[in-house]
Amino acid sequence: MTATNQASPVAQDRRRLLPSALRLPAAAGVIVFAVAVGTTQLALQVTNREADRRLAQLGEVYLDGLAASLRAGLEARDAAYVTELMARAFAEQRGIAERTLFAFTPDGALLARHGDPGKPASMAASLGAASWRLDAGSGTAWVSRNVEGSQGPAGRIVAALDVSPILAARARLAWSIVLLDLFLAGLAALLTWAALHRLGRPLRRLVEALSDGAKKAPVPLPEEVIAQADHRSATVLRAYNNMADGLRERIRLTAQLAEREQAAALGKLAATIAHEVRNPLGGLVTAVSTLRRFGAEPSVREESLAFLDRGIAALDRIVTSTLTLYRAEEDRPLLRADLDDLVYLARPAAERHGILLGVSLDLPEGEIGPGAGGVRQVLLNLLLNACEATPAGGRVELRAHREGDDLICEILDAGPGLDAAQAERLAGGGAMVAPGKGLGLDVVVGLLGTLDARASVTERPGGGTTIRLMIPAGKRS
Repeated sequence: MTATNQASPVAQDRRRLLPSALRLPAAAGVIVFAVAVGTTQLALQVTNREADRRLAQLGEVYLDGLAASLRAGLEARDAAYVTELMARAFAEQRGIAERTLFAFTPDGALLARHGDPGKPASMAASLGAASWRLDAGSGTAWVSRNVEGSQGPAGRIVAALDVSPILAARARLAWSIVLLDLFLAGLAALLTWAALHRLGRPLRRLVEALSDGAKKAPVPLPEEVIAQADHRSATVLRAYNNMADGLRERIRLTAQLAEREQAAALGKLAATIAHEVRNPLGGLVTAVSTLRRFGAEPSVREESLAFLDRGIAALDRIVTSTLTLYRAEEDRPLLRADLDDLVYLARPAAERHGILLGVSLDLPEGEIGPGAGGVRQVLLNLLLNACEATPAGGRVELRAHREGDDLICEILDAGPGLDAAQAERLAGGGAMVAPGKGLGLDVVVGLLGTLDARASVTERPGGGTTIRLMIPAGKRS
């Protein structure tokens, strides 16, 4: 089935939002931005883990000195001595500040504590022998260490260290890195988009030219556009120009073919009329000559005038019969390709009038029915008449499908429509010859008669005319 594809509203909105030629640069820019941000975030995660490990080592260093001071007091279970030493440790807070210090006996009982009373002893007791825990919410690092005495385990010390300044500095650094990363990633994405946009400019022109080719004849790209492209892209653009030149030449030749086909039909019709009219015309010449010589005699005048009347009537019957019954002598069957050819034959007229030409054929490949010449001539004449009647910017469409044993053809236009006499004649009324170039609607009516076809004319609701033809095509194979 040959039909004009209609894109969905969502797809049309997407194309209006971002043309297809810009999607590749935009996608590349987004990928560069995502990779830059992702790698920075991964680096921040690794850096934070390393910083936590360094904090744990710092806590261990702090406990090294504290354990040496408290070892004797822990062995002696001297709570006052241990508390005094803890107080001395609080007096020197030039590095990391202690919030609370805890001392436990080997059996886990609290021996002494000093510092912030809000820090629970249960938290300190829950830590293991060599534990590290970071409470980022309160800015506290908990560290624990078993202290060994001369006779075995002397106890365990736990320190709640104030690391909020370190965490705040790390957060400020992280935000600075994130903001700088977003700026650099955005800049890299923008530069990537700009570079690919510039490199893809020739191909974008090619896409635009191909898109315009659906509405009008393709136009070759200028040489300066090809000069801006790289070698491979330039090869593609030159191939498009060759195709465009070839297609324009084909359109020109098809226009000539359509005109020659009409001229050939007109020539055959003229030859037929001339052959049939010659004999009666000779008699009329003789009657006129007789009138000039013997017109004064009443009997001769009446006889000659009667002969002239009969001769003129005979000529009228010959012309009417010829126009009604004439069709090209062609016995080959109608093929789908014959209907496809009509688009090429009528396209020059459509382009000349600035209208769109569409076709929708729901037909099988191969033979469709008899009378290729008659069907082609009828449809071509109706298409050309529709192109002449449709104003610029309108649309003419040919539709064809099978209904039972009939070939149904419809020609839709956006013109002012046929007048009542023309519509009646096309549907089977009185004599009428349509004005304009070609064989006229009378010939169409005659061809429809030889095809045993029926026609109907209806006005379209939005303006224009639909001519529907029902042509017997035989049983489907």
